[in-house]
Amino acid sequence: MEYNVAKATFVKTENKWKVYWFKSDMKWHTYKPNEKVNNLKEFVKIIEEDKYNCFRG
Repeated sequence: MEYNVAKATFVKTENKWKVYWFKSDMKWHTYKPNEKVNNLKEFVKIIEEDKYNCFRG
C-alpha cells in the first residue's frame, strides 16, 4: 500500500529542496516550520522527527 505523506522538490535556482506535506484537504502544502532544506538527509530527518504530527498524523 502507498500513502502520500511528504515530498520534496528541488529548486535549482536556490540549490535547495522544498518540503511539502499532504494535508487532509487532499492537497500538498509547504511545510511551514522548514519550507526548504539543503539536502535530502535533512528532509528525511524532518519526516522522522515529525514534531508537528503532519506526516504521520
